[in-house]
Amino acid sequence: MKAFLFDMDGVLVDTQQIHTLALKKIFEEYGIEISMEELASFAGTKRGTAFLKAAEERGVSLPIEEMCDAKDRLFDAMIEKTDLKPIQGIPELLEQLKRDGVLTAIASSSSRDFISLVVDRTGIRQYFDAFISGQELPESKPNPAIYLLAAQTLGVEPSECIVLEDAHLGVEAAKRAGMRCIGYRNPNSGAQDLSKADVVVDRMEKIIRMIGTL
Repeated sequence: MKAFLFDMDGVLVDTQQIHTLALKKIFEEYGIEISMEELASFAGTKRGTAFLKAAEERGVSLPIEEMCDAKDRLFDAMIEKTDLKPIQGIPELLEQLKRDGVLTAIASSSSRDFISLVVDRTGIRQYFDAFISGQELPESKPNPAIYLLAAQTLGVEPSECIVLEDAHLGVEAAKRAGMRCIGYRNPNSGAQDLSKADVVVDRMEKIIRMIGTL
């Protein structure tokens, strides 16, 4: 292993549930009923994907950009009131990777501005060698482009990377990129099928213990 790639929402910080609640609220405001299970299926996708998919599946026309802007405003307001902290075990994992000389990157479907906000408010910016935003790519996970770009940016081969993901679309993206993947079972990320991951953990401490074998 030469590089360790992190998804962000639901992996570094527990923000996936906030995304989901904001999406649900906006869907309701526009008269669309949607289950938490369906919302969970959009975890890891880029801005607007949930609204586009929901419109296609229901055969309706929705003001996608207007809904995206409304969701962004609501999400920002919710985040402003949230005490952002790294998920338990993340600081220790990042310290271990740094000591071992492993390159690290965040490869998130969130915007570059939000990635910056998270790493600054949680005090973990110094641990990362690169930041990749899926908003700047034409397709969302499970397309592997974001992870392939992260590997290219770090100057390593995909086979030399390990990805940490909490969402089934992210796991699929990592595997399609030719990378090994650790699935993190976060109870706040909904019912995610992580069966394609090479290993699944429910605590970051388990990853720290296995680093020497990766």
